[in-house]
Amino acid sequence: MKKVIIGILIAIVVIAGIKAALSFQQAQTSQPAQDGSTKVIRVGYQASSSLTVLQKQKKILENEFAKDNVKIEYRLFLAGPPMNEALASGQIDVANMGPLPAISAKGNGIDVKAVGRSYSDDYYYSLLVRPDANISSLNDLKGKKIGVQLGSGAYVFFLFLIEQNNLTQNDFNIVNMTTSDQKTALQAGNVDAVVTWQPFVADIELDQAGKTLISSKGIIKTAGVYLMRTEFTKEHPDLVKGFLKAHNDTVTYLKEHPDESLKLIADDSKIPEAPLKKSLQTINWDIYFTQDDLNTFTKIKDLMKADGKIKKDFDINDFVDQSFLN
Repeated sequence: MKKVIIGILIAIVVIAGIKAALSFQQAQTSQPAQDGSTKVIRVGYQASSSLTVLQKQKKILENEFAKDNVKIEYRLFLAGPPMNEALASGQIDVANMGPLPAISAKGNGIDVKAVGRSYSDDYYYSLLVRPDANISSLNDLKGKKIGVQLGSGAYVFFLFLIEQNNLTQNDFNIVNMTTSDQKTALQAGNVDAVVTWQPFVADIELDQAGKTLISSKGIIKTAGVYLMRTEFTKEHPDLVKGFLKAHNDTVTYLKEHPDESLKLIADDSKIPEAPLKKSLQTINWDIYFTQDDLNTFTKIKDLMKADGKIKKDFDINDFVDQSFLN
């Protein structure tokens, strides 16, 4: 099973790498000008990156660097692989992303460091089925359609899940599907199950479009990362430290102003407040990586290198750099 899994994962990584290489020259001319007096931090994020969304709305990074003439630019992405392309070509300096695309970036030779943990959650991923479906176990899904976004952390959760149950991808009909399409596909009966992450899990549940059959608890504990270009960390260590301080400041604001924060995140991300509120309840915002996080990263890396297809093997301790947090 591992060879099949790795083949699909590596195909995604290689395609992202090729796109990054082809776009490199164009990116060099499209980068914002940075003269001697003005520095720029370009931040990549997704709509589900709730803390970064709040940070953007409250201009917390701008306030952190108000006296230093630092410009902040945010760029919204639909998924992790395009953020890897942007990191590789120098179009962004840091990205808030899940563990799989982060590991993919490092393993594909992109010179990056995980300088801090952006979130951690035991219940971040779920496999959901229609409420009226006669499905009570993973085995009941054999031969049925399952929608999941390939290359995502949810996909890794699914791979670990079926491996633990001595099943293979050949036992299911896997459909590559973005998070934005999963709920409607489940409601319409176009798929029998979906595998996704928060807050989309909560949105599907609260809308009664699906119910969680299996959560990621006990299967994979996810940990998001702030993935930063190594060149940027070397040239601007003061900006890296300030960026990470802004994470903690944003967490403090979220805890002290939960209602306002929830509204701001919902308005910007276009994700309804109810699923956002539910999804945020189990998230740990501590910025320090734990041994559990490192173990998760190692499991993902080992999965991807099982048959020697990762272009550049690496030590997880070289990937994670917590020196800017000290």
